[in-house]
Amino acid sequence: MKLKILFISLFLPFSSGLFAQNAIDAIEMIAKGEKEIFSQKLEFQESLNYNLFDLVYQRMKWDVDPGVRYIQGEITSYYKSKTESLTKIEFDLHNGLIVDSIVQRNKKLEFLHAENIISIPLYHELLKGELDSVSIYYHGVPNESGLGSFVKDAHDGVPIIWTLSEPYGAMEWWPCKQSLSDKIDSIDIIVKTPEIYRTASNGILLSDLVEDGYRTMHWKHRFPIATYLVAIAVTNYSYYSDYLRLEDGDSIEILNYVYPENLGDAKNQTPATLQIMEFYNELIGQYPFANEKYGHAQFGWGGGMEHQTMSFMGHFHYSLIAHELAHQWFGNYITLGSWQEIWLNEGFATYMTALTFENLTSELDWFNWRKGNVEYITSYPGGSVFVNDTTDVSRIFSSRLSYLKGAYLLHMLRWILGDDNFFKGLKNYFNDPKIGNGFARNQQFVEHMEAVGDTSLTEFFNDWYFGEGYPVYSLNYYQEETNRLVIQLSQTTTHESVDFFEMPVPVRLYNEDKTDSIDFVLNHLQNDQTFELNPAFEVSEVKLDPEYWIISKTSVITQLPLIKDPNEIVVYPNPFLSDVNVSIPDHMKPFKASLFNLEGKLLHSFSENQTVFNMENLNKGVYVIKIYTPNLVVERKLIKY
Repeated sequence: MKLKILFISLFLPFSSGLFAQNAIDAIEMIAKGEKEIFSQKLEFQESLNYNLFDLVYQRMKWDVDPGVRYIQGEITSYYKSKTESLTKIEFDLHNGLIVDSIVQRNKKLEFLHAENIISIPLYHELLKGELDSVSIYYHGVPNESGLGSFVKDAHDGVPIIWTLSEPYGAMEWWPCKQSLSDKIDSIDIIVKTPEIYRTASNGILLSDLVEDGYRTMHWKHRFPIATYLVAIAVTNYSYYSDYLRLEDGDSIEILNYVYPENLGDAKNQTPATLQIMEFYNELIGQYPFANEKYGHAQFGWGGGMEHQTMSFMGHFHYSLIAHELAHQWFGNYITLGSWQEIWLNEGFATYMTALTFENLTSELDWFNWRKGNVEYITSYPGGSVFVNDTTDVSRIFSSRLSYLKGAYLLHMLRWILGDDNFFKGLKNYFNDPKIGNGFARNQQFVEHMEAVGDTSLTEFFNDWYFGEGYPVYSLNYYQEETNRLVIQLSQTTTHESVDFFEMPVPVRLYNEDKTDSIDFVLNHLQNDQTFELNPAFEVSEVKLDPEYWIISKTSVITQLPLIKDPNEIVVYPNPFLSDVNVSIPDHMKPFKASLFNLEGKLLHSFSENQTVFNMENLNKGVYVIKIYTPNLVVERKLIKY
């Protein structure tokens, strides 16, 4: 098929199909699990004291036995004062855990543990920029909430303990600073367990010591990390590594901790990580924690969780591997600054996964992902990507809105800006030193995209990010000759928050036997907008957005009659689905129109000189429209289908 592309404006080895559907199902599963975890943690509020100190290092020492739901720990926190006089610090810890003592400079401190907060008057006043530390000793049975945050489970009869803290669950198992404004600059995690168990965690394994029937594993992570991304998983893991070789001769380790009973299957599935990581490296920038490792740790949950440098995995299906790996760039290295903007994590990871279908699997997988998502997103009329109510669990972790519509917002930005600008903007966002290893807000991403596109995206984000719904297009066309096709493009919106979606709309024209086609882009800026195109052949079919660039539906595409007699009154389309148009010569105006059923009962009288009649609420059937001019009355039968 010969394919041509022109732009027109007012101003002149996988199972295809099923594979992509599985990816959409995986997003549903991930979102569902995160809803259940989040649902137990809605009441959390960041302490105002958090703004007074910067957490620069934490050393976590834990004693854990997977056979017992219990934790004992010592958490040493180093912090710097951000105020002229710091006299108190606070940490989050669930009231169900018991604080044994808090020590600063070998001196026990007084403290208050209430309302899930530990308040600690300091041994002495700390001046701005000064560094100090406290150690908190505690023990107890962590609070049990939904699927997190500290879970005792089993696999093949063997116990396992794993953690999942997103977004506010860390305080249910260790004293911490739960914040989306302050990352811990570096951490050490030291876990003592019975000898038969191994601990998977963040960073690189510094030591693995066995003594007197106990194993102590020491993990070191030297990158800033958000509190909710700190994690441990403890069971009788088998382990192995895959390595991604880099062009400079170096390599990145992909360390896999898996259940012994799944070792064979895992070794067949995890190597896909190498190809995906290589693709992300080229597309966005090198894996941000390459100096340490990336890893997977199997755990007892159906989905996955992107713990920094060590994603916890319920299975090793391709789409889940791609999604959790993508979070290391978007979610971990750059972390959302507010749960209202969760799309900066989930929408980005979902679209990165889709890009692997486009580039690494098959064109059919990529097409089915686009088609399936547009159909799913438009299955309901409303919903914004922006989360306006963070107390609504289902809204925050909505697979349709936060994940898939968020991903499609990126896809539409790519359509508007073009591939070169879009991917340049994505790289610039990733390489922004103000947000790298830190937190980002939506506006910072928008500014990068506006800069590369040399345009304002205010209207786009007002409509597609803050606004709800999508456009429903209708298109009428007629062709006078091969070099002149006239298109009228209209839209209705599915939600009152947006009155019109300004978008470049792709349209494809086919000849009679579909041996030739040509693509145009209609810069749709107002309703009932008319475009003149030169297809260079007789058009037999028109398709709107055939490649699914836009979240939209098409209600009707109608080939209009060619009006050659200027004295003729023409009513079209007929049959009709929603709108009926009347073309009437100027010398027959003013005119009025009325609609009747076949029994002659008047159904509606229209305004004087009204030429477009919305009849979408009519039942299917045959009707009569009468048009009254100064000199005659014209009747036409209309069929609603």
